[in-house]
Amino acid sequence: MTPTTETQKSSSSWRQWLVFGLCLLPAVGLAILLRQNTVNVPYWDEWDDDLASIFLKWHNGTLSFGDYWAQHNESRLVLPRAIFLLLGIFSHWNLGWEVATTFLLAAFAAGGVFWLGHKTLAARPLVAGVAAFIASLLIFAPAQYQAWLWGMELILYLPLVCILASLCFLQTNFSKRTKIFFGGVMAVASTYSFSNGMLAWLALFPVLFLADGLAGLKKLRRAALLWLLAFVANVALYFQDYQFPTSPGLWSVLCNHPWQVVAYLFAFLGGPLVDQNSDYAVTAGVIIGGFQFTLFLALGVVIFRRRKNSEWMRRVWPWLTLGGYGVLSALLATSGRAAFGAAQALSPRYGIFGVCLTVALVYLVPLVAFYSAPSVSGKMRMMVAALAVAVIGLHALALPAALVNMEVFSLNLRHAKACLKFLDVLPPQPATRAYLCPSFAKVKTMADALDRAHVWNYSLLPTRRLADLKTAPQPVVPLGDIENCRVLGTNFFLSGWALASARRAPADCVVFTCEGAGNEPQIFALMDERLVRTDLVEKFHDKKYFLAGWQKICPFADLPKGALTVRAWSYDAATDRLTPLANVVKLANP
Repeated sequence: MTPTTETQKSSSSWRQWLVFGLCLLPAVGLAILLRQNTVNVPYWDEWDDDLASIFLKWHNGTLSFGDYWAQHNESRLVLPRAIFLLLGIFSHWNLGWEVATTFLLAAFAAGGVFWLGHKTLAARPLVAGVAAFIASLLIFAPAQYQAWLWGMELILYLPLVCILASLCFLQTNFSKRTKIFFGGVMAVASTYSFSNGMLAWLALFPVLFLADGLAGLKKLRRAALLWLLAFVANVALYFQDYQFPTSPGLWSVLCNHPWQVVAYLFAFLGGPLVDQNSDYAVTAGVIIGGFQFTLFLALGVVIFRRRKNSEWMRRVWPWLTLGGYGVLSALLATSGRAAFGAAQALSPRYGIFGVCLTVALVYLVPLVAFYSAPSVSGKMRMMVAALAVAVIGLHALALPAALVNMEVFSLNLRHAKACLKFLDVLPPQPATRAYLCPSFAKVKTMADALDRAHVWNYSLLPTRRLADLKTAPQPVVPLGDIENCRVLGTNFFLSGWALASARRAPADCVVFTCEGAGNEPQIFALMDERLVRTDLVEKFHDKKYFLAGWQKICPFADLPKGALTVRAWSYDAATDRLTPLANVVKLANP
């Protein structure tokens, strides 16, 4: 081996490690954010009888296949319910385990993308490295904060992992029959993971049976027929006793407001690259999504014209499949939700589907641009580089808003956890319906049943007497203040600010106590909502005060009669510890 060859190998190895390190950065950054913001509390749909009750039925020995098969909204969550139950048994239904599983599924998806990229762009390692870095930025983007912090949302990543697993398996040396069988198993798993999982049958069909052209399809016509029959059988089984959700029909929206349908489709695809807190978020989403959709169709036309190059087509097919899955998911969402408007399409829960199209384009563009070219023109290089810079730039512009939104969602979950802890000792609080679940009765019934069965890791507070709770002394540096108090007819209004005692952040919740002659201090209410306090940020030159504001409207009927002293406390939902805020309020309740 010559010194020149050794130097080249050393340089190549160094570049590979650098690319690997860069690709890890988004994942590491997201892992840190999840550690800071994950809150162990069931949220909204997780209180539904077909989800939370599986732990009760498992505990009572009455869990049946029908409980796995039960419809949840538009989905049959057979595989996710098995995962939820397995994680819940080992963790006492700690939602942090589900969040970690979502991250792990995203890591599997990213690994599949990186491996496919290494295979399909092997001749251009620098391009493959840049594409892998961009894919990592998109897959681990905080813009999908609801999906990251809401435990059950791992259902969104299961179909993608199934499709990528099948695409990766196609790159192995197993027989074609084995590859098709494995793809079918993955398609079944995808179907019973989430409502759009059925699209795996359609997305995988071309890459399995059309990759070698019509001649290849003729050789595999029996397998292709069996695939289609399996698809039809799954559809028939899936919709057995299916209850279709009521929603405005697509046809009526398409006839009366055709642009609304197009705008929803494009916004759904462009949402992951949009600053969702900006005034032009919907417009930006429509433009970005429309550009990606058009570019994908244009690349499809170009690829069709070059379809005779079988070796090159084998590199292109995985990305056409991934992009097709993203487009099909957008079309499916549009068919049922276009009437809700394009703003609803920007929901951070569904960002992974738009990410699929963007990641596919990141790999397809260089594959098409450098098609069978021994030397690539400078103009072509500039076009590919411009796309990479545009995607990275849009991600960077959207990142600050995504981080703020993740913090806000995490604080809302902390507020929800506080509401859950006081569920049995306080009257229904407005924040319970706003941040925990819209149905107080559903939460109350399910939480009490779970508590009695001891199948979760919560302990609902049995009393609201201040003496029975853990309290801290008045801190030297105040953690907050009651700033305003005024009477509004039969109610009174309080507002102020509060910080957490154990971390540099707004308080999980503010708890209010009252005491008077013959009445020991008791908790009577929790804060209603948070307020933005830019004035405190400017005063203390610290961004932790941004969401430290709070307010409360409380009926006098919830308080004892007579002269009362009202205090506010910063509440830590993880430790049940109360720390007093500055100032007290004197009230007379006749």
